[in-house]
Amino acid sequence: MQTTLVGPTLRQTLLILMAAVFGLGGPAYAQEPDDPDPEPDPESQVEEVADDEAADQESDSDATVGEGEVVDAADDDDWWVEMPFDESDDAIPTDPALDPTGEGWEVVEYENDGDGIEDVPGESTEGIRDPGDMPTIKPRVRPARPPGGGGEDTPYSMGGKPVRDTGAPWQAQIFYPGNHPQWAEKLEKGTPLWQLQHYCGGTLIASNWVLTAAHCIDQGMVDVGYRVRLGAEDISKDNGMSFKIDRIVKHSQYAQKPHPKAPAPPLPPPNMYANDIALVHIVDEVPPRPRDPSQIRPVKLYQGQPPKSGTQVTGSGWGKTQPVENHAPNAILLKVDLQVMDTETCKNKPDFGPARISGMVICAARKGQSTCRGDSGGPLTLTNEGQLVGIISWGKARCNGDGQPGVYTSVVAYSEWIQQAMKLDSTKNALP
Repeated sequence: MQTTLVGPTLRQTLLILMAAVFGLGGPAYAQEPDDPDPEPDPESQVEEVADDEAADQESDSDATVGEGEVVDAADDDDWWVEMPFDESDDAIPTDPALDPTGEGWEVVEYENDGDGIEDVPGESTEGIRDPGDMPTIKPRVRPARPPGGGGEDTPYSMGGKPVRDTGAPWQAQIFYPGNHPQWAEKLEKGTPLWQLQHYCGGTLIASNWVLTAAHCIDQGMVDVGYRVRLGAEDISKDNGMSFKIDRIVKHSQYAQKPHPKAPAPPLPPPNMYANDIALVHIVDEVPPRPRDPSQIRPVKLYQGQPPKSGTQVTGSGWGKTQPVENHAPNAILLKVDLQVMDTETCKNKPDFGPARISGMVICAARKGQSTCRGDSGGPLTLTNEGQLVGIISWGKARCNGDGQPGVYTSVVAYSEWIQQAMKLDSTKNALP
């Protein structure tokens, strides 16, 4: 089974457009992936982390800054580690046909209410979720430079690099497979059905388990028929393989409640800033279908100490292309390279603070880059090793490229929870 990001006609059209701008003669180089690893055993790959160690880490971090004593660190770049982003050894290779200039793609339109507060996941209606708007992307154009050089660099909004076919075989999509009456108005306005069907990302961590964010799934969604798609880079096409969700396991101490802005006191837990983790159990159709391991295979879970500040990590998710002449918009799987931000710096950022940031999450950022709406629940991996370190959870004013960190549920901090959840009695769908 092979999938492609864009059909031949659209791909050729995009390349012609970009070639006209840059005078291109050929595609850029992208690293070939290693041979597929054998499917990992989830029980042997997940390292247990003692609860008291995680608690110690959280309490030690919280001791320096109290709620209401947040330092304005918006312009503090001391955390940044000067290290080049060398794509030649990335675990997730770029598709050179869709990025021949190496400039990547940028966001040109996204839904933002302008209040600077993180988005709260939508409430369900009869189990059907309103996914909101998916960011619209286009090939990035190199800024013009004055004769003789000089000029200021221009930060771009997140768009990242297009992922090559088979580049991220663990990437999963949580979607609704049909049409629903509540989408009628948006469909009439031209929103593609596939965009409304898409809700969240996820990561295949075992043959029948997908790890995602708690805010991405609930029992009502399972009851109305939401499914998981694997092995597809372009979700606007009926590629890859879809699977029935027969049950879920959510962290019982998660709730879709944001803290109010200061000086109002923070909400007591559970809230949306911790325990944003869930497991989705998938089942195949009858009879089971063979899976091509180059297209679909579990990711390895990161083991060890939490990634240090400056560690290069990669988030991935889908963006919607601008319509090209005679072609409707489609979806491209994109990756964005970031650096881990140390917990203390992240806490000191305005409107983050210790009530929102703990040792159970990872912060990551990069000027001009960020994960975006619709990426929630998807993977955050080590850029070079391809091991899963986090789950995309929440962020501020997404897609504006302002360097504010995104927040990711730490896989290491919840390794014991993951192990227990996969062994939980099948009649239960929540675990403390």
